Amino acid sequence: MNLNNSFEQTVSEHPQEIALHFANGTISYTKLHEAVKRMAGGLSTLGVMQGDRVAICLPNVPHFPIAFYAAMRLGAVVVPVNTMHKGREVSWLLEDSEAQVLVIWAGLLNEMSRYISLLRSLKNIVVLGDTDYPNAVDMIRLIARSDPMSDIADLEEDDPAVVQYTSGVTGMPKGAILTHGNIFSNITACRELMRVTSDDIIVAALPFFHSMGQTLQMHLAFLTGAGLQLHARFDPQVIAETFAQNSATVFIGFPSMYRRLLDSNNPVDEEIEKTLRLCICGGGVMPEEVLKAYERDYKTYILECYTMVETAPVVSFNQWRSGRRTGSLGHPIPGVEMKVADLRDEEVVIGEVGEILVKGSNVMKGYINRPKLSEEVLRDGWFHTGDLGKMDINGFFYLFDRLNDRIIKGGFSIYPSEVESVLYGHPDVKEAAVVPTPDEVMGHEVKACIVLRDGSNITTEQLAAYCEERMADYKVPSVIRFYEDLPRTAAGGIDKKELVN
Repeated sequence: MNLNNSFEQTVSEHPQEIALHFANGTISYTKLHEAVKRMAGGLSTLGVMQGDRVAICLPNVPHFPIAFYAAMRLGAVVVPVNTMHKGREVSWLLEDSEAQVLVIWAGLLNEMSRYISLLRSLKNIVVLGDTDYPNAVDMIRLIARSDPMSDIADLEEDDPAVVQYTSGVTGMPKGAILTHGNIFSNITACRELMRVTSDDIIVAALPFFHSMGQTLQMHLAFLTGAGLQLHARFDPQVIAETFAQNSATVFIGFPSMYRRLLDSNNPVDEEIEKTLRLCICGGGVMPEEVLKAYERDYKTYILECYTMVETAPVVSFNQWRSGRRTGSLGHPIPGVEMKVADLRDEEVVIGEVGEILVKGSNVMKGYINRPKLSEEVLRDGWFHTGDLGKMDINGFFYLFDRLNDRIIKGGFSIYPSEVESVLYGHPDVKEAAVVPTPDEVMGHEVKACIVLRDGSNITTEQLAAYCEERMADYKVPSVIRFYEDLPRTAAGGIDKKELVN
């Protein structure tokens, strides 16, 4: 099984249909297919083989799916890289995944070059755009000058397709190994639930480096024959105008995106209801008042779903056939089981709160380079999500809280220990604790509680600037508070519950 086999079938059935809509034009499925084959040929000349890791650090431009499907065509494993990450973060990810090739936008490479140059596993850098980086391979020329690779690597459904990094259920970012079978089963189930056809045009406003952006936008379109309307970044004014122009039928977003669309104050055309037929919300729970206001103003229907990187990513859906409960996670998708368990992993009674466990064809193979953690979170055949929830008598699941203190901001996971490690690197910081703080738009913001060393006169602005140089902007604390001492638990640890307000 190789996702390219399904992609080939789509191309044969819809050769002249538009696959990609973007600012400078369109690309048909036939032309996209040719570019994928040539990129695969180019990667092959660089020595890429089955099992090698190819990292992709590009925004939502046509070259992202071209590189993605080209790598999989060879049987290589894709490592999507968050374009908001800074050099320090990217170099760690590339080293952990042992990526041999990095496909990157020139504007990002210039900022990351001093970190990337130190990596031992990285053999080739393929650049989109102009750069003077030594020995870099020009992506446009590589595609144009390479012979098309007609063969598709013959893979098993258990063979890895993607290493998707996540803050996960504990510790530093980890790479979830998602197989071709994981992704294909998730696409198949979601396509049926969303009723996506080749007549649809999906707004690709979620970044392709995000698991939802891949499965619910890129893969779903390419394995259905639908069109993708590319947006390099989420701009609520632009997206609202897109809806008003009746040029899209499906939109997938985080809760924060729907809030920002409501706040955009864009007039809604009466004709929207004829084209924008469905919206999907994942990456967090949608406040009921936001959902109702959005459906009223945009004259459409929102289905909420439960997603995690480790589950490729959709676990459950509010569904047409079984109805929906606003604020719920819906029911498990076909091929997936869910249950709520206590600390002994025994299922609790209906209505009782416990940890949500997941089993199914969508669950990852494990975490790369972390066998003990993989065994722990996948014990007894169930993925332990780290999320607290409950199930009602009608089988709807609800999310309550998290067993860990991971922060979900605008659909992105942030692990406090990662931010704290950066803060502790500052010579004026004696002690640091990072906690979530509620935010109406993003769900949560990052709050840093700091004890300074004696004699320090650093400001919150200076400390924020220090963080901005060392981590992605969305991880940088938006709230910084200085304390003489941090509250303590009875055991002497920092009592983070006292800091969350």
